[in-house]
Parts: sequence; structure tokens; C-alpha cells
Amino acid sequence: MKFRNRAWNASIVALTAGLCWASPAAAQDATAAAQTDDTAAADEIIVSGFRGSLEKSLQTKRNETGVVDSISAEDVGKFPDSNLAESMQRLPGVALARGDGGEGKTISVRGLGAQFTRVRLNGMQGSSSTNSSDIRAGFNSSRSFDFSVFASELFSELTVRKTYSADVEEGSLGATVDLLTPRPLSYVDDFTFAASAQGTYDDLREKFSPRVTGLVSKKFLDGTFGVAASIAYTKRYTREEAWSAVEVYRGTQQGGFCSPVGYPTQNPANAPAAGIDALNCATGLPRLPGTAQNIANYETARQAFVYRSPRWLRSDQDYSRLGATVTLEAEPAEGTKIVLDGLYSWYDVKRTDYSFAANSFARGVANFGQPMTTVTDIVVDPLGSVQYGQFNNVDISNDTARREYSTTFRQINLTASQELGKLTIDGFVGLSLSTLANPVSTQISFFANDVQNFSYDFRNGGRVPAINWGFDTTNANNYVFAPNVVVPIAAGTNYTIFRNLLNKGDSEENTENLTAEFNASYALLDGFKVRAGVQYREANFDRYGRQRAGNVTTGALPAGTSIGSVMMLIDGFGSSMPGNVGGSWLAPDYDALNRAINFVPDEGAFALAPIPIRDRLSEKVTGAYGLVEFDTDGLGPRLRGNIGVRYVRTNQSGQGTVAGVSRVLERTYEDWLPSATITADLTDKLILRFAAAKVMARPELTHILPAGVNIALNTQTISGPNFYLDPIRAKTADVSLEYYFGRRGLISVGGFYKDIDSYIQSLSERIPFSQTGLPLSLIAGASGITPATEFTVSGRRNTPGGPLKGVEVNIQTGFDFLGDTFRNFGMLANYTFVDSQITYCRSSGGTCTGTDTIVRDLVNLSKHAVSGTLYYEDDKFSIRGSATYRDKYLLGVPTSRIGTDPVTGAVVNDVQGASSTIFVDAVASYQVTPQISLRLEAQNLTNESIDYYYDSVRQDPFYSGYTGRKFSAGVAFKF
Repeated sequence: MKFRNRAWNASIVALTAGLCWASPAAAQDATAAAQTDDTAAADEIIVSGFRGSLEKSLQTKRNETGVVDSISAEDVGKFPDSNLAESMQRLPGVALARGDGGEGKTISVRGLGAQFTRVRLNGMQGSSSTNSSDIRAGFNSSRSFDFSVFASELFSELTVRKTYSADVEEGSLGATVDLLTPRPLSYVDDFTFAASAQGTYDDLREKFSPRVTGLVSKKFLDGTFGVAASIAYTKRYTREEAWSAVEVYRGTQQGGFCSPVGYPTQNPANAPAAGIDALNCATGLPRLPGTAQNIANYETARQAFVYRSPRWLRSDQDYSRLGATVTLEAEPAEGTKIVLDGLYSWYDVKRTDYSFAANSFARGVANFGQPMTTVTDIVVDPLGSVQYGQFNNVDISNDTARREYSTTFRQINLTASQELGKLTIDGFVGLSLSTLANPVSTQISFFANDVQNFSYDFRNGGRVPAINWGFDTTNANNYVFAPNVVVPIAAGTNYTIFRNLLNKGDSEENTENLTAEFNASYALLDGFKVRAGVQYREANFDRYGRQRAGNVTTGALPAGTSIGSVMMLIDGFGSSMPGNVGGSWLAPDYDALNRAINFVPDEGAFALAPIPIRDRLSEKVTGAYGLVEFDTDGLGPRLRGNIGVRYVRTNQSGQGTVAGVSRVLERTYEDWLPSATITADLTDKLILRFAAAKVMARPELTHILPAGVNIALNTQTISGPNFYLDPIRAKTADVSLEYYFGRRGLISVGGFYKDIDSYIQSLSERIPFSQTGLPLSLIAGASGITPATEFTVSGRRNTPGGPLKGVEVNIQTGFDFLGDTFRNFGMLANYTFVDSQITYCRSSGGTCTGTDTIVRDLVNLSKHAVSGTLYYEDDKFSIRGSATYRDKYLLGVPTSRIGTDPVTGAVVNDVQGASSTIFVDAVASYQVTPQISLRLEAQNLTNESIDYYYDSVRQDPFYSGYTGRKFSAGVAFKF
């Protein structure tokens, strides 16, 4: 880890002092610190408020050799951001992925998602895992970094490095993000204290959320030793309301619908025990008359694209986030520096999802699903998507899912450096541990079976349909909670009528990282240095998961307990959505049901299996590098940069269990990673940069476990890792031209190209359980599950990859040139274009050649991204507004329902994607006294939705979520 000199540290004094409430006055105090080094005082820029922090960021960018963007502490704190990811989306090339409650969780840099971005905390690779049960937030574990775990106030500086040099450890294709906690010797005063308190109102949840922060720093021994500590606590209440449908597929893919009387090919076929014959879809469910209209509707529905599980979804999330840092910094002698850092974060979540869904379309004949459903009316658009559909014999699932999990992160690291004349040596050692514990994962389902006149209707022109459930959803007598009914049809064949579901689960995973390195640099000649180093890193990952899925025969309500007493009203759903598309319903009451049947303790009929043997993986990386650094004007313009190479050897080993059989696997691979960066200062304002490198990114640790197949019987999904996945490797090149003007002015244009030699693709396909190769004993006794039941099987494999290219444009300026009237105004704006076409395999068992491939955009890549901020700031008052646009991007290629149109031969259901978004935020602050400031914030002023679609041509909306607006007010104090 490189150390910066005292003058550099002095220039960021005020930026670290104020945390999220750094004021213009506080920033002005830093001027004195900048002058403590007489040799640098003449060149220091006077720092003042938000504008000063922008100047500091420009200075950092200008002085770096590679392509770098940074945000100082005041810059981070003064944006209206819940966490660091939301701050970074305003940097060129950085796009944000939002999760629960609309909060930012992960970032994509230059079209490359979270798995391609490395995050270092005080110089050490960090990992943070969170859990989510749906597509909004995903599941981030092992290497990927979930920024929602950390409060932005804990860090004094954020740097995004987009180019690579040999002295930076490998692992990133997109960027390396460095986060730095406050340094006590950087403060101008011997003692510094800052604190803030804030309340946030969520207009959808209609609750206030508190947030408090504090920092204290003290110097000792004539300023040669210092201690700094910070703490941040947040209690947050969020809500999201959504229309959701999981999947879109052909009307025949779950066995088709119930055919009208007399139709030439009867569906479903006769099964007397279930009451299926020529006149009935099942017992008590008559077929529709064989009229021309009914036949036309039936035939249209078979070929149409229908939704798997049309539903309303309300998700309430209550979380607590506590973060703390402690830093001991010493400079006992000239040229000697020692820093000991400790970092702790705890992120605890209780999330409850209330889902009201039509589930017949997701079930086959064995589960009394779609083949028992009749089509009474249907309207289909020219592309085959159902715009309106009305159906009889539909089973409605009424779910409450409770998930409780916590992420705990701990890190300690020691850094030391010593200057010995022309020789400088430095070393680093650090240890971190991230634990994700998910002790509560429960789903409760009541059912209203065989509902008539259910419909969904998109003819209102929006992305959210109007749904008519066909019955009084607020009448408890319309629901049942009792053991499921199993109808034996033949030997080994049963039909199941669902009447309840009580699923439980428990899991835990741990990621431990150890890093040790030693570096040395030697000044050979004036302007030339040789730098070399060695490094050892070790990542250890383990996890377990257990569950009890399906119906519990003892789950019926006790005698004398009414179903209404264990239900609660979900009222006013859809208030955040455009149009009259919502309503109310009764949902299972988690706590009331537990009081009735005592299902929370893992005992008796509700007991989970014993904790299984943990799946484990160990990755040991040894590396060494050497490079030459140069800074000379002997050839005309000033040239600076480095040329070097890094060697890494990766040893991967692990153990796990598949179908009760333990196995141990091991492999080793090596990489040589050359790099070169050249920066030319063409004039005192114009800088040209060029960089080229060979890079690599390893798979997620969860994806290369030697075992650990996960089977979820309730959702009928199977996923598993692939120990022999190779890293993603690429060759990269960057060029940029930057023009600096005035105090805060920058115009830059940069181009980048990445030749991705290999890629890791996620594949999903629907196949019967009997074809998975797993033993049938794994589904024995599961209600409604037979060897013929289709499961979504997901896995990963290496694929050829493809090129990625793009352009970044960045403009930053004050409006001083317009005269005194506008001297306190300014703007930030950037635009990024990225293009990448990747060859994807269509099936896991195919050849991945010819017709078994499709070419689509890289997953997570938005071709266009724009960010803009307008601001005004004087000595007392500051206000600014920010808007960020992210173009549509793909979530997955291909989908589990990929196919070919029988008429045109075109590929259908090829992708899942996310629609474009524009988020608008604003913040204002007022400096009451030099010590006290007030602040107001507003997030998502336009109530932007998160919208996902199915198929690249039809773009059928299958998830549209709204999180509402958030307003905050707070006060800060500093002395």
C-alpha cells in the first residue's frame, strides 16, 4: 500500500473532519492545515465547502498517472445518499443497481457488473454479503461487494481506479474502488469532534427513520501520534410495492389449458380418480361449452405468452446498520509512518413480503394447475403477448414470507513504511471476516382454490395491469389453511390440491480474507524508480443451508381457531402506482399464526434437518510484481507513468457434499499480467493518458465450491456451483484527453476497449427432476413433487466472451465566467457509452456452437448512462439537485424458457432485462453558526419505478416496483 506525504494529507483535512455534515466553515478551517508544509503552501488550493471538495477531487485526478475518479469526504457526505454506491453513480462510467426499498446496493463500472469490481477497505480487499429472495436485489456473496452494508459517513475518501498497474493486485475487469477511513494526523486541530442527527420520512411506508453519526480525533506527542474513531447508526423503514409475475412463457409450457367440450384433442386426459373426463376439467370443474368463441380463445391461449404467476407484492423491510472505525496513526520520525486500522459493520434486516398471486399458471396437471384452468376471454397483441385474459378455475396463493438475516463485517490491518534515502520500503498485513447469518426464512401460504372470473388487463397502456381477482379478497371465509389433498391416480402417481404451505429455512456463510505484502522502491535516477513487491492472499469460504419445504400435516388450525383470527389486512396497496391498479387483501399474520400452532421453534413437525457438513473452499494466491516508474520532461512534454508485470499463482481447493457423498477437489493455475501507463502533460492544462494491460477476474467463491447443490422444493429450483470455472481474462486499453481550466473546470473525453477472452455465463433451463441426475430420494415425501415435475436448473460455464468498447465524457465547471452574479453556481455532468456483444450458450448440455448460441449484450451493461448536478453555494447556504439516467440493461441471458417461434423460427424468451430509469435527488443546507448546520434532503422526487421485462422484442413487463419518495432533515455540530 502506498503512502501519501504530509502535504497531501494536509490538503484533505476539512474534507475528513465533517463526515456527512462537513460545512463550508469547516472546510475553510482546512486552509490552515494546507499551509503547514511550507514547500507546498504556495501550490495549495483554498478549500471551501462543496466547491472545495470538487477542487480536491480534480487535483487528485490530475495528479494520478492512470484514469482515476475520486470523491472526498465532504463530497460524499453532502450528496443525498444512503450509502457509497449512490454517491459513486455520479462518477463517469459508474451505474447503480438498486435493491430493497430502492436503496443502492451494487455498482456496474463501464458495463461490467459487481463481480468485476474489486473494493478495497483501507488497502485490503473487502467482501460483504447480503441476502434477498427476489430479482430486485439479488444475492451478493464472497467477492461481490454490497454497499448497503456500510454507511458513507465511515469513509473520508473514495477512489475509483479504472486502469490497471502491476503494483495493484489483480481481480478486476471493471474498476478497483478504494475506500479510506479518516486519518487523525490529517486534522488541523489537536482535537476534533463532529456529530450529526437526521430523520428520514418514507412517504410510502409513512414512518420516520433515525440516523446518527459521530467522529472524534485527538493528536498526541507533538502531533506525531493520533487516534481517530467514528461511528454511524441507522434504523430504516422501507416499503416497496410491485406488480410481479416471475416468468413469461407459452401457454402450452405447463401442460396447456383445459380444452372445451368436444375439442378434438382433449386436455387434460381422462383421470377418473381426479374427476377428469370429457365434460370436466376435474371434480366440480366443468369444461366450457365447445362454442366457436371458446375454441378460438383456447387455441389463442395455447400459443400466446402468458404470465407464470401474476401477483401483487408488498415488501416491508426494517433494518439496522451500525458501523465503527478506529485508526491509530504514528509518524515517530521523519520518513516513518505506521497506521493501524479497525473497521466494524453490522447490518441486521427483518423483511416481510406479502404476496397475492394467481398460481395455476405456474403448475402442471399433477398440481391441479393450468390444465384445469379454462380461458373465458383473451386479447393478444401482434407479438403474441396477452394484453387481457379472463380465466376460470384459478388457484390464488396468499403468502407471507418472513426473512431475517444479518451481515457482520470485521477488519483489522497494519500498514508501515520507512524512507531510507533513495530506498523506501512498506508493508501491509490485514485480516477480515464477513458473516451472513440467515436464521429465519419462512413462507406461509393460504389458498383460495378454483376462483372464477380471474383476469389481468394491460389495456390501460401502462406497465402495471389492472387485476380482478374474481372474489372478495378481504373475506377470510374465502381462504383455507389445512393439509393439502393428495389424490392417488395410479401407482407412483398422485395429484395434489394445495391448501397450505409452511416452508422454513436456515443458512449461514462466512468469508475470511488474509492479506500480507511487502514492497520496496528505489530511485535509480532523477525521475526513475524501480518498484517491486511480493504478496500472499488467502480467502476461505464456507456455508451451510437447510430447510423444510412443503406442507405440514399438523399445520391445520386448532379446533376453535378461526382463519380470520390468523389473518391481517393489507390495505391501500398500489397507492404509489400510476392508475387505479391496486386494492386490499387479507394476508397470513405471521405472529398470530405462530401463537396458534407454534411453528417458529424448530421442534416437532416444524423441526429443520440437523446442520449439514459445511461446504468449504480455500483460495491461496501468491504473487510478485516489478515495475519501472518514470517522471521526466527530457523528451519535451512531461511524461510520467509506469511499465511492469505481475505474476500470480492461484491454488484452489475445497470440500463439499453431493447427494450425501463427500468429495475434495483441488486445482492450480497461473497468470502473467503485464501493464503500461503513460501520461503526457502536453501543457499546464492539457493531459493525455494511455494505458494497456492484461487483467483477470476470478469467479465468485460461491460459484466454484466443489459441491453444494441447492434444491428448493417450494420454488422448484436447483442451483449448483462449478469448481472448474476458469477466471474471466481480458486485454484492455484506455486513452483519455483532459483539459483543466479555472479552479473547478474540467472537460475530458476518454475511450476504452476490453477484449474479453473468456466469460462466465449463468444458465437456467426447465427440465424434469428425473433428468437432473440427482437421486429421487431428495424429493421423497415432498407434497406435489414427482420425478416428472419440472425444476429450473441453474449453473455456470465458461463461454468465449467478446469485445467491449466505450466512451466517457466528463464536464465539471463553475459559472464564474458568467460574472459575479453566477460565481457561486456550478455544474457536474458526464455521459458514458458502452457497447459489448457476447456469445451465449442456449443450453447447459449443448455444444455452444451454431444454433446452440445467441449473441446479446453483456449482462448488466447499459449502453447509455448520464449524470448531472447543478449547485449553488455561498458562505451560508448551499443547494443542489442531481439526476442520474441509466439505460436499459440485461439481467440474464438466456432465460429458462428460451425457445424458437414455431412459425418464424425467431428466438423467443431470450433475455430478462431492466428498463431505463431516471432518479432525481436534491439537498440543501444552511450554516447557522460556524459550529452548527441544518440540512434537508429529498430522494427519488419523481417516484421512479424499477421495471423488469421478459424477451428482447416483446419486452413483457414482469416486475414493476415502486419505493416512493424519501425526505430527510438533520442537524450537525462540529468543534
